[in-house]
Amino acid sequence: MQTHLSEQKIRLNLSYLNSNLPKNPTAVAGLYELPEHLYKAVIESDFSEPSLQEISNHMGYFLGIVKSVKITLIEEASDSRWTVSSSGVVTPKGANKSSPPGLYKALGSNHSEILIVKKRIYDFKHIMAILAHEYTHHYLHLHNVKKSDVHENEILTEIASAYLGLGKYLLHGYERIELENKYYELGYVNPETIKNAILLSAKVRKWDHEEVVKSFSSLFDKSLAYFELWSYRREIKKARLQKERKIYENKI
Repeated sequence: MQTHLSEQKIRLNLSYLNSNLPKNPTAVAGLYELPEHLYKAVIESDFSEPSLQEISNHMGYFLGIVKSVKITLIEEASDSRWTVSSSGVVTPKGANKSSPPGLYKALGSNHSEILIVKKRIYDFKHIMAILAHEYTHHYLHLHNVKKSDVHENEILTEIASAYLGLGKYLLHGYERIELENKYYELGYVNPETIKNAILLSAKVRKWDHEEVVKSFSSLFDKSLAYFELWSYRREIKKARLQKERKIYENKI
């Protein structure tokens, strides 16, 4: 079940990440943007493992991780009879239980795997949300950043996804799924928490104001982000003008 985090708890997690991760945590500044051709490759191949592997590799380059993480995709049966053990083995189970959508496994320092269980109700945005979350686990593992409590560590991973620039993929993928008068949810936190984490991360990471606003899909969320970052935008503009003035004065 998704959790709503208070702004204070989001800030605490962001502060923890900012203190324990590199000053420039990603190889590319700003938000992660999936190339159109990689998206098309997944759709045209009907979610083939190689096409998802390409996205994983591209996501890794953005984060500054050169060595690829092996992607394994499991097509869940329509009666939802799959589960994943702690060792990564996929086995049949009772229909009254639910299977995890993803699993990250670190098998030594040189080999890691991400298992994605594609349920029949999942679309591309849900697979991207799972991949972003699991890849963030990999990133945090490489930087030895982890909380001892399992649930708190999952919460940290959700906030870290936003902090690293992957937040919009969680935001879209964590929207409630409605099917046959039933509701399904992905993720440990709700979309509202992800929205707030993106906006707060923008101020910590010094992201471009317009890029952040553009990452939201609905007009309402774009407007909300625009006004939420208004004072931040003025601060950045003021700092830029002061820097340019200083450079000009040094030339005189």
